[in-house]
Amino acid sequence: MRGGWFDLAQTDRFVFAPPALTSVNPQIAYAPAESLSSGLAGAPWWQPAATALPLHGIDAVVRHGDATIELTSAALPSLPGQGARMTMGSLVFDRGEGTRFSAQLLHVATGGAPFGTTIPTGLDPRFTPTPQGILPTSTLSGQRQTIAGVRGAFHLLPAEGVDAVVEIGRAWYDAAPVARPGTEAPGGFYHVGLAWMHNRATAALDLYRMEPRYATIILPYGVPENQWSAAFAWPGQWLKSNYQLIDNSVLGVNRQGYRLRYAVDEGPLEARLEFTNLQQIEPETTSMSTQSGYVDGYYLPQVPDAATFGRQKRYGFWAAWHPRFGDVTLDVVDDTLYRPFAPAHPEDRVSYEVPQAVVTYSRAIAANATFAAGLGRYAIKGAFAEPLDFAERLAFAGVQFRSSSRASTLITFRRTAFAGMSTFPASPASPNFTGSALVAEERLRF
Repeated sequence: MRGGWFDLAQTDRFVFAPPALTSVNPQIAYAPAESLSSGLAGAPWWQPAATALPLHGIDAVVRHGDATIELTSAALPSLPGQGARMTMGSLVFDRGEGTRFSAQLLHVATGGAPFGTTIPTGLDPRFTPTPQGILPTSTLSGQRQTIAGVRGAFHLLPAEGVDAVVEIGRAWYDAAPVARPGTEAPGGFYHVGLAWMHNRATAALDLYRMEPRYATIILPYGVPENQWSAAFAWPGQWLKSNYQLIDNSVLGVNRQGYRLRYAVDEGPLEARLEFTNLQQIEPETTSMSTQSGYVDGYYLPQVPDAATFGRQKRYGFWAAWHPRFGDVTLDVVDDTLYRPFAPAHPEDRVSYEVPQAVVTYSRAIAANATFAAGLGRYAIKGAFAEPLDFAERLAFAGVQFRSSSRASTLITFRRTAFAGMSTFPASPASPNFTGSALVAEERLRF
């Protein structure tokens, strides 16, 4: 039994994923948000101990044999004047060697003053035309979300090295008041994955479906999304400081599709590849988007007679070479998003790509010191109704060293250059800039 601040002992991330840290731990290397690497270059003793915020409440864990039960009641992060509380129970049977079965139930309720948000499911929904499409707004309060899920991971063909995972989730949402009472409906999450392992190689196929009413409670906390995060991240088009209850690092709400992966790990040369193909399940229209619990993860609403389906493709590649003189890695991700538009509604056009690449050299220069340097480029090119064509270039170098068992230091230099076109309509003020940053951090362990 624990009380106060704590981390969960177990959770299935399609039912609940703790909110991510809103601050960034200084590092001597950088990577795209959707990187296929297992971690950034740097000393193992400097890597962040946690990437999620702890929960605040009470937690009980009971273990017997290969079964573990966890019961939790905790407050979730929220802004002043707001509040959100979760109650959750999970049961896990862990048979070891990758065989695991689980069931989990979560309920979240919000309180506090009503708040404005850019989805139209709440009170007083409004649709405002803009050069980039229709911007929806409404006021939300008294939200309630319930999510139930079951998961199984097991060896499908042990002799052939084939493993499988099956995840099924169901979610229910309501709020008071809402734009259209009585329109609430459950949403589902479904994932089937197969992985084949042979020596150093692993090949995997995953099928996903996350319906537009799955885990759609709006929790206003965090930091605004920036254009270098995952292109499909929740809630992409709003650029708001909301977070989703579940892990959306593979796909967002109202999406279905598949992901192919291939990896050769360990050895002097490592490589990982990924291709993900996702599409909208239901078109997002001004009529559909006012139903309780309906959310689309990226696009803006369309008028019903001009509705189209959007699609996203993601290409990922990571390679690491380990010669005697250090480690060289190449990290490449390219997101492409496309939604056709009716000739009478050019503001609905979405057609662009987000190429991201980082090359890094790192080396342990002593038993207690690591050096890293590299170059990166992040860009957006295409159109979201208006033209998009800009890029940010990055050069970095840094060192981590440990002077004693209790003291360690990081010193890193970063040079950034941004260039591209301004937003539509054209403005005489250029957004171009260059800048440098020098970060020094000392850590003491007690």
